[in-house]
Order: sequence, then C-alpha cells, then structure tokens
Amino acid sequence: MKFTLGRSIFLLVLVVALFLPTYSKLQKLKAKDTAFSEQVERLKIENERLTQENRMLKEDPVYIEEVARDKLKVARDNEIVFRVINENE
Repeated sequence: MKFTLGRSIFLLVLVVALFLPTYSKLQKLKAKDTAFSEQVERLKIENERLTQENRMLKEDPVYIEEVARDKLKVARDNEIVFRVINENE
C-alpha cells in the first residue's frame, strides 16, 4: 500500500485531532497539581506556625502575658495603662 502525501497529511491531522484534547487536559491537570502542591506547602508552614503558637500558649508564661496584653488588653494590678489616640484616624 502506497502512502501518498494526502494520506500522510490526513493521518497526521487525525492523530493531532485525537491527541490534542488529551494533551491539553494533561497540561491543565499539571498546572492544578502545581497549584495544589504550593497550597499544601503553604498550609504545612501555617500548620507548623500554629502548632508552635499553641505550644507557647500552653507552656510559655512570657508569651501568654504578651498575648493577654496585646490582644485582650489585660493589665497587671496597680498598673496604669495609657491609650494614645491619633486624631487623624
């Protein structure tokens, strides 16, 4: 069987038409995989930070005092707290 230029081009177009959608889908899946891998790494770092903070809140009295003063606005007995009010805000 003799292959002519027309048949060769037809087969080439047929192969491209069959595999191009699959290749395109594969590229999209690779991009999603990369995005998910990056998200997993960010979440691992965040998890480590939260684990460290949790440990410090359980074990470190200096950190507990710092958090209480900063976030809960707690003061020691007989301590005078000054609030600075910025007039521009």
